[in-house]
Amino acid sequence: MNLRDATRPLTASSNKKDAPLASMFVARHTCPVCGAADCEQIYRCSYQDDPVKSLVSSNYAEQGVVDWSLLADAEFEVHHCPRCDLIYQSNVPGDALLEEIYTRMISSEALEQYERSLLTLDNFQRISGEFATIFHHMNKPIHAIRVLDYGMGMGRWARVARGMGAEVYATEIGDDKYTLGRALGIKMLEDEEVDGNTFDLVHTEQVCEHLVHPGRDFARLAKTLAPGGLFKVAVPYRGNLESILRAGKLSDRALFATAGARDIPGDAEASGAIQPLEHLNAYSAKTIDWLARDNGLEIVAQVRRRSVAIDTDSIKGMASGVKRLGVELTKAAIRLRIGYYLLRKPR
Repeated sequence: MNLRDATRPLTASSNKKDAPLASMFVARHTCPVCGAADCEQIYRCSYQDDPVKSLVSSNYAEQGVVDWSLLADAEFEVHHCPRCDLIYQSNVPGDALLEEIYTRMISSEALEQYERSLLTLDNFQRISGEFATIFHHMNKPIHAIRVLDYGMGMGRWARVARGMGAEVYATEIGDDKYTLGRALGIKMLEDEEVDGNTFDLVHTEQVCEHLVHPGRDFARLAKTLAPGGLFKVAVPYRGNLESILRAGKLSDRALFATAGARDIPGDAEASGAIQPLEHLNAYSAKTIDWLARDNGLEIVAQVRRRSVAIDTDSIKGMASGVKRLGVELTKAAIRLRIGYYLLRKPR
């Protein structure tokens, strides 16, 4: 399946087939996961109208500056695929708009500040606990485990896997992140260098929702898995998103412009799964199942599992550790599914 030809320049107004071009966007005219052509539009609103305008404004208010002239005449359109159940934005940013989004609408200073705020001991413990449970599945010495962190960001996950002793490779956009990765002992790859490599774990944390060609890229990554290798996919919680969009009840406030995501997500988190300009794809379990079967993989988990460290130096430290353990046991008991999938390639 090749989806390279599934995009072409977007018409500024979908009321007329031959309307003028809006150069900032391209259109996905077929499902970007399975290629189906009979997808249904379930939501549409101009970027200049509410709730979409307020939603975009609130998302970038603390991050950078929105040049609304770049969004003039563009429509926020969402489609649903009846074949693989993907919900996706049909009009997606082109290269020029992507550069604007990730340099001015999200300033490098704001992004760095946000990422550094997450480099905490609690986050390191959660990440290392999750890697510990994943690495246990592999029955290999940890130094022999090859990890690809696809879209590593500021390296929150990659640096922990590297510190635990795994051999870690990563991809990212931007010279600053390549320099950071190399300084952390991570082997940085250009995107095209991923093809032909072999990894025991392909790790994607909040990445696949941003992909313009998710079906194509998922297939590329699946091919790099060693026999018995694992593919982790963590994406935003979708929940009742389809019903929300069909009822025209999209939120006018961005998720992280309010209190942020909750441990047990609801409609606000579901709306965030299709954040205009950034979250281009919203996956359900059916979508991931389709991707797994199409690429010869099996889903082995849909709930995050973590080992929990307990500090025995003090009563307070022990109590905190026991509390974290209780949260993880509760999640395991109720099988809370919030957009986490672990897939395996057969041996």
